[in-house]
Amino acid sequence: MGSMNTIKQESTEQVVAEGRNIKLTCEYDGSIYNIQWYRQFQRSRPEFLTYGGDDNAPEFQKDRFDAELKKTSVPLKIQKLQLSDSAVYYCVSSLNMCCPGNTESVFHV
Repeated sequence: MGSMNTIKQESTEQVVAEGRNIKLTCEYDGSIYNIQWYRQFQRSRPEFLTYGGDDNAPEFQKDRFDAELKKTSVPLKIQKLQLSDSAVYYCVSSLNMCCPGNTESVFHV
């Protein structure tokens, strides 16, 4: 049998002050590729933010959103939080695409 591929995101709800920075965690085991971060506003579809370790983030995200690919994790760092950043954030891979059933991080600015 091959190794198990899993992706785990810390499931928390946080209140963070506007202007602060935050780091959301996403850990993985096995051979998972193409780890992505999405956010979802209430009553909206998920919105792509970035690939882990890739510079292909939408242009409006590049200043403040960064997902650094590490050996067993892809944390999402968001700088200078704005009120408009309040949403549900999902870490997914092509093996378990977005979003129901995944763990999630929720924070409010």
